[in-house]
Amino acid sequence: LAEWRYGAAAGAREAALLTIGTGIGGGLVVGGALQRGSQGAGAELGHMVVEADGPRCQGNCPNRGCLEAMASGGALAREAQRLARERPESGLGRALAAGRRISGPLVTELAHDGDVAAIDALATIGRWLGVGVCNLVNMLNPDVVVIGGGVIAAGELLLEPARAVVAER
Repeated sequence: LAEWRYGAAAGAREAALLTIGTGIGGGLVVGGALQRGSQGAGAELGHMVVEADGPRCQGNCPNRGCLEAMASGGALAREAQRLARERPESGLGRALAAGRRISGPLVTELAHDGDVAAIDALATIGRWLGVGVCNLVNMLNPDVVVIGGGVIAAGELLLEPARAVVAER
């Protein structure tokens, strides 16, 4: 609501907003009005399925392959742990071997420092984010898609792969 009223979506009649952190939250503005859904729980955008056979979603969601399962901070940590095991010589691998908790902020820090495994983890998450954005664009044709939340600290390392998928699709 604040982003629509005062931020990057100010003035938009049609907007989709995603906030990416541990999970993925969202909001929709359609026809110049915030959408709430029939029971007040509209815009659970993190639970759109982007990979039919993907991992189980987090929390109480019974689904598989939700955007949240594929592109959230939790998904970033999962992907980074996988790459850390595959590439023990990487910064991620060394952090895992040292007993550090592999988290979104650590992955972002290592990626900004040039660790290729961390950059690859962010790129994977960014591509899944791009698939989700494509769904929003195709369904809603918004004036703007705004992406915020803690994971956005990765900046272009996350957004460039997402933009590439959107441009391709």
